Amino acid sequence: MAVDQKLEDVLLVLHLKSSDKYSILLKVANIVFSISSKLPKDSFHLEENYRNFLCAEPPDVTVHGHYSGIPEIPLRDKDKIFSSGIFWDAYRVDRCPVFVLRLSGFNPQPYCIAVFKPEFRNGDVYYRVFPHSEARGTHLPHPLTFPLFHLLMISFLAQGYGVLVHACGIDDGGRGLLFPGSSNNGKTTMARLWQDEAFILNDERIVLRQREGRLWIYGTPWHGEYDKISPRGVPLDKVFFLRHAEANSVQRWEGASAASKLLTHCFQPYWDPAGMDFILNFCTGVVESVPCCELNFVPDKCVVDFIRCVK
Repeated sequence: MAVDQKLEDVLLVLHLKSSDKYSILLKVANIVFSISSKLPKDSFHLEENYRNFLCAEPPDVTVHGHYSGIPEIPLRDKDKIFSSGIFWDAYRVDRCPVFVLRLSGFNPQPYCIAVFKPEFRNGDVYYRVFPHSEARGTHLPHPLTFPLFHLLMISFLAQGYGVLVHACGIDDGGRGLLFPGSSNNGKTTMARLWQDEAFILNDERIVLRQREGRLWIYGTPWHGEYDKISPRGVPLDKVFFLRHAEANSVQRWEGASAASKLLTHCFQPYWDPAGMDFILNFCTGVVESVPCCELNFVPDKCVVDFIRCVK
């Protein structure tokens, strides 16, 4: 890229050459994402977990996929703002957040570069497609293939809209129950224990947002072992931090301790300092608004009635 040629100018030229043939709208946590490409619709495979999130509403976020190569964006060490360690890095080039995806640390050549506007409402995703990919009859990578949709959701929410939480979410007759937990803490177990008792939103990733003066939880397409998911939302009633135990009990958490505990289960935009500040303040507001407890639980049906009795 020429020294005096701005990143935005390079991307604009590439974008004007495209004529979108593939376009879908997905609504996740009341946020509508428009995803498009100039390639035919049958070039891609939309995973089953996205089917219930299809919609026909005006988009909040617009993303275009490109498959004719990767633009010559200078990826300098001084512009790197975060490294995942192996598979992806984040840069800031001409104020634009740029995510760079690689197959491994042993193959540093990027296979995908995603460029977003600073507010994450618009973006372009560029793939390095090998000539024989379509000849084999295989589908091309979806414009927001993993981990891009996660990174976009985390980044967009951090602009003042909410957080993505590593949690199980349940709609118990209009009462939203949030069960944050790390791997093996019992999120999927909790979903299965409630499956005949309530409506399961997701066993792995839940969006937490403010809406109409109340906190709401929403299902997402990104589930764990329990694959019955829903796009619906419900007002948040209580937060239960999961912990396996030999008897059911709860311990109330409040203040900074509760906020810190919730924060550890949020997906955080480490590449965005302002977004990090927002999430910290958001978690503080959550624990001030709804009861938060540590739930020590035995993995059997008795815990359902036990939770319903918690005041």
